Amino acid sequence: MPSLRLFDAHCHLEDPSFDDDRWEVIDRAVKAGVIGMVSSSLDSSDAEKALRLFLPTNVVHISLGLDPRDVDDETEIKAVERLILENEKDIVAVGEVGMDYRIAKQESVRKRQEEVFRRFIRLAEEIDKPIVVHSLWAQRPVLRVLEDEGATRVVLHAFGGSQRDVRTAVERGWYVSIATNVTRSANVQKVAEATPIEYMVLESDSPVLSPDSRGRNEPANLVKSAKFLAKLKGMKPAELAEVTTTNAMEVYGLR
Repeated sequence: MPSLRLFDAHCHLEDPSFDDDRWEVIDRAVKAGVIGMVSSSLDSSDAEKALRLFLPTNVVHISLGLDPRDVDDETEIKAVERLILENEKDIVAVGEVGMDYRIAKQESVRKRQEEVFRRFIRLAEEIDKPIVVHSLWAQRPVLRVLEDEGATRVVLHAFGGSQRDVRTAVERGWYVSIATNVTRSANVQKVAEATPIEYMVLESDSPVLSPDSRGRNEPANLVKSAKFLAKLKGMKPAELAEVTTTNAMEVYGLR
C-alpha cells in the first residue's frame, strides 16, 4: 500500500507527450498513492480530447481552460466557453485561464488578457465551479482582477507571487498550488513557506515542472514534492499529504 494519499490539483494528461503511455502514467500515479488528478486543457481541441479520454474514469477529473496566447481568437474563446457550458456537470473546474505578462509585452495585449480572464471568472461563478488561474509574471494583477470580480473558489496554479501576494490570496480563502519543481526552485520554496497548510494544494503541472528538471514530469512525482514540502513545513509527509489532498477535494467539490 502507498504510504501517502495524494491529489494532483493540476496537470495536463491530454498533452501529446503522454499519447504513447498515458494509461501507464496514470497507473504509476495511482500505485504511488495519487487518488485523483485534475487534467486541464488549454484549447477547444484538447478539451474535446480530455472529455473523450477521461470522462469514463473516476481518478482523472477534467478542467477546461484557455491558453493566454489565444485571447485574440474569439472563435476559440467561444468554443471553449461552449464546451464548458455543455459539460458543466462533468467538469470540476474552469481553467487554467488567466494572464501572462511574459508573453504579453504590450499594454493592449495585457488588457485583452484581462478582459478574457474576467469572462471566464464570471462563467466559473455562473456554473458554480472553481477557477484555476494562470498568473505568470502577473501575480498581483491577477489577484486584483479576482478580487474585483468577487471570485470565490480559486486555485492559483503554480503560483509564484511574493509573501504579500500569498497573504492576499489566503485572506480571501483562495488556494495556492505548489508544483513539483519546489524541490529545485528557491522562489517556489518561498511561496510554500509563506502558504499556510490549510490553503495549500499540490500539483505536478505534468508534463512540465519536473522535480529534477530533466525529462517529462508526471503525477507520481508528487511523492517527491510532498516529502520535500513536509521537511520544509516541519510536518510528517503523511500529514501534509492528507491535508493538501483534503484541500484539493474540497475546492473541486469531490468530497
